[in-house]
Amino acid sequence: MCAECGAADATCEGRFNECLAKEFEDAGYGRVHNLTVSTYMLQHSSKLTREGWLYERELLGDFLTSNKSPEQIRKEKKGVLESGKRTFKIKSRDGKPVIPRTAWTKTILNVRMENADVYCEDVTGWAKATLANSKKIAI
Repeated sequence: MCAECGAADATCEGRFNECLAKEFEDAGYGRVHNLTVSTYMLQHSSKLTREGWLYERELLGDFLTSNKSPEQIRKEKKGVLESGKRTFKIKSRDGKPVIPRTAWTKTILNVRMENADVYCEDVTGWAKATLANSKKIAI
């Protein structure tokens, strides 16, 4: 079992890497790359700082509820995201989870990879469930 997301087995990181490889080799899968990364990071908070986790949650909300593209987000948050201008760190330095263990409705292991349409539907469903679950977490 994954200590962070509670998935049935601890193959989350391997599955995440498979997803990224598929997204980079096939544009059909890559349509949801922004959702894959933000959702995985929210469920594996040891990779983020507290501020980074809160930022990823906001970002996922922008993607899903505002239906903004990654390009729109980059333009809007240009000053916030540039590492030289950013006032907070995104990546964790100590590798400790910043949220308590959470019972996520879906994990990356629920994402099927048989074709791009099924994959994108599953990633979107996983992202929506994670955003809803994450709003119940106070940090």
